[in-house]
Amino acid sequence: MTQLFFTDMPAAWVLWLVIAPAVIAFVAFAYRLRGRNRSTRRATTVFRVLLFALVIFLCLGPALRDDHVSSEPAPLALLLDDSASMSSIDGNDGLSRQQNLTNLLSSPFREQLDDQYDLMAWRFSQRLVATNPDGSELAAAGQESAQGDALLALMAEYRGRRMPDVVLFSDGRSTSGTDLPDVSERLRNEGVKVHVVSYGNASAAPDLMLERIQTPDLVLAGDVALFSLRLRATGANIPQQATVRLLDETGNLIGDTVQVQNPDENGVNLVLSAVLQEAGERTLTAEVIPAEGETAIDNNRITLSLTVKEVQVRVLYVEGGPRWEYEYLKDRLIRAERDISISCWLAEADRNFPQEHSRDAESLLALPIEVDDLLDNFDLVILGDADPTRLTPDPIDGQRFLASLAEFVEKGGGLLMLAGPKYNPSAYIGTPIESMLPVIIGREEAIASKEYLPLPPDIQRPHPVVLFSSDPEQNRELWTTSAPLWWYSPVERLRPGAQAWLINSSVENRFGPHVIAASIFAPEGWVGWIGTDETWRWRFPGGEKYVDRFWRSALRHLAITRLRGDHGRLRLDLDRTEVELGAFVQVEARLLDDSFQPVVSEEGVPLFLDDSGTTTMLSPVPDQPGIYRGQLRASSVGPARVFMTDDGDLDSEVIASARFNVHLSSREMANISQDQVALAALAARTGGELVPMNRAEDLLDTLDGKNRVTRVISSAIRDLEAWPFLALFLVLAAAEWLLRKRMNLS
Repeated sequence: MTQLFFTDMPAAWVLWLVIAPAVIAFVAFAYRLRGRNRSTRRATTVFRVLLFALVIFLCLGPALRDDHVSSEPAPLALLLDDSASMSSIDGNDGLSRQQNLTNLLSSPFREQLDDQYDLMAWRFSQRLVATNPDGSELAAAGQESAQGDALLALMAEYRGRRMPDVVLFSDGRSTSGTDLPDVSERLRNEGVKVHVVSYGNASAAPDLMLERIQTPDLVLAGDVALFSLRLRATGANIPQQATVRLLDETGNLIGDTVQVQNPDENGVNLVLSAVLQEAGERTLTAEVIPAEGETAIDNNRITLSLTVKEVQVRVLYVEGGPRWEYEYLKDRLIRAERDISISCWLAEADRNFPQEHSRDAESLLALPIEVDDLLDNFDLVILGDADPTRLTPDPIDGQRFLASLAEFVEKGGGLLMLAGPKYNPSAYIGTPIESMLPVIIGREEAIASKEYLPLPPDIQRPHPVVLFSSDPEQNRELWTTSAPLWWYSPVERLRPGAQAWLINSSVENRFGPHVIAASIFAPEGWVGWIGTDETWRWRFPGGEKYVDRFWRSALRHLAITRLRGDHGRLRLDLDRTEVELGAFVQVEARLLDDSFQPVVSEEGVPLFLDDSGTTTMLSPVPDQPGIYRGQLRASSVGPARVFMTDDGDLDSEVIASARFNVHLSSREMANISQDQVALAALAARTGGELVPMNRAEDLLDTLDGKNRVTRVISSAIRDLEAWPFLALFLVLAAAEWLLRKRMNLS
């Protein structure tokens, strides 16, 4: 392509507002012909103007530029929503929005765009990332939908260049960042069109969603497994009642079925329970029956993976004299021979008195006062109303026992302090045991003058030890109709980090209601406190089963560190068990050898995720021998397990494990309906089109590729030939001279 241009061209306003008018005025004034006819005057003026114009043309430096140009496809940007809401299933085809998007991007629709445009693809959730146009890198795992920020980031990518038109594939629901209306104005000012392919239902169908609150990863055989869940409901036509049930591996009903009244978007808490008798790895399912018209049913079910372990709690019960509480509790624990093996030590008994015990245990001939004896033979110690200076005939033995008991707890053992009117807790103030208790001992007198009912402090979320029914109201009724108690030893308050089991809500001090029972993790084993010696008075509607459940749950809860395996030598802790997809889980491992000495490894220890072989190295913590820490990323939705093996090989024996559950972002999934208003406004303001996912091909009529980009490949400049302009000048000058001569003008 050849173009004429001028090398000495002045500004346009100089040429047309100064030079041209000056030439015309000069010619008109200098060559005015008075007394002559008008046609003659016009003709001479025209010749003179043409001569001056030719001279000016030559003075501007005319030249020719030969450009070699090519026509290329225009650029087009595909903006792909990769947030968690795209994992939702809207229709009856069973495909998620992300799967439908991937199918579209691997179809002739995308191939035709690829033929007609220079395609570039970007995926976004919290931030913008370049991706493959075929959608193969989409995961629908983003915790947020920052659609406005994604468009701004795309504009930043093309700063200094012309931004291409955009095709946005999204449900339009923004959960963070800049609002779409603000961004659409900037895009319109830049001349950028945004076409939209919309996903999701504009009118939200009812959607029932189950979420975890707290679920166990280890349950002892015969115990009640409690699963705390939340049911949320969004959309239209939400049912007034929803049914939640618990199923076993074969899909049969196991445990509770709960009717949840008036679920809403804020959620209703509920508890499912089941008694699991068979030991082994179990995978249960909690599900809510879908509402009428509900299409997104993938979030109606939660998989609950846990281990059921057959184990006895080995208990040492140290008591002063044969008080009522001792006789009652001792007999009850001896009868529970499947779950508990108990050895009793009655400090005030005669030397020839045969200490009582379970059938599978031996009668104690002496109080075990060394920590190794406690660790080798017991998981839990119950310390009753005994004088610590008179546990044996030698007063020094009491001090050694308490020191060993404190070390026993530090190495994972459990301890239950059972108050009494004589010595417990007053005689233990200032001992190594006091700082481990879940309560701070006060100076108040024991109360034995007015009956009271011990109740859970939060009936909606009671401690598992005092949860007898999955129905909070039924649980409240069981406690409020139990037999009242009279005596308890008041304490000042809960220690930080402790959790109350039961309180006396009718009596308070400046810290709140009096605490009757509580527990705390301090530092490696659980320590419990029961501030009354009248549990023998307890009677519940339904008989003794609830008392049995209380004591079995209490003892197993306090001994759980030892019951998990290896008697507390190995521990694997997670900073949380409910993790949003894409977030990090902090892991800490504690490793002790057979003599309870720290296991030291400078290289760290390997941690495995599920059975996939994915490995994370836990690094040693400086100045904390035997402690290792690391983190891993939650990359897929559902239950997950991390574990360590005996020799660091994936196929070796598992020595410690922990479970967690990965779920979608609650904020991102709070409203998964299509924001049709926002998408329509974005397309309209930028001059684009809005089409639903199933009519994406309609965009091909508009995106036909006719708007191509012309690029200059090479350019050459050559001067104009002089002789044609010289000839033209001579012709004009001669014509003007002959005219003047013919008209006899001077």
